[in-house]
Amino acid sequence: MMRGASLIVGMLAVTVGVGCTKYSPRPQLSIEIPVGFSGNFVLNMGVRGAPALQKSGQGCVVIVPHEGRVDTSTFLENPEVIFQNNSNGRVWGFSRSTFNTGDRISTGGKIEFFVGTQKDFEAEQNKKNKSGGTTEGEFLVAGV
Repeated sequence: MMRGASLIVGMLAVTVGVGCTKYSPRPQLSIEIPVGFSGNFVLNMGVRGAPALQKSGQGCVVIVPHEGRVDTSTFLENPEVIFQNNSNGRVWGFSRSTFNTGDRISTGGKIEFFVGTQKDFEAEQNKKNKSGGTTEGEFLVAGV
């Protein structure tokens, strides 16, 4: 009898464990680009003392400020990014980074992209390359 109960408890534990890890949706991040904005945008996540991102439904919202930089205490690991008011597909050079401790605990992250024409984006990349910057990251074409 004891053996049967142990088997049932063990199977229940495996079932519960599988159920909890079966589906974990990616957090959503809606980035609102104001009309007329052009230039680089950087979102620094996991910044101590910075304000949290605004919540909206199942995700968070960022409104791109004119200075093109937002620091937030909120950290979204590998979010599904949705662009609002995308200025007709003028988002270039999208990249995301996650910062980890030595034991792989996520501590923060960064999302970067450029808004403007392809010609302006390429000119910006050339400036970065000449100044010693890098061009690593996920590069997405217009229409993102």
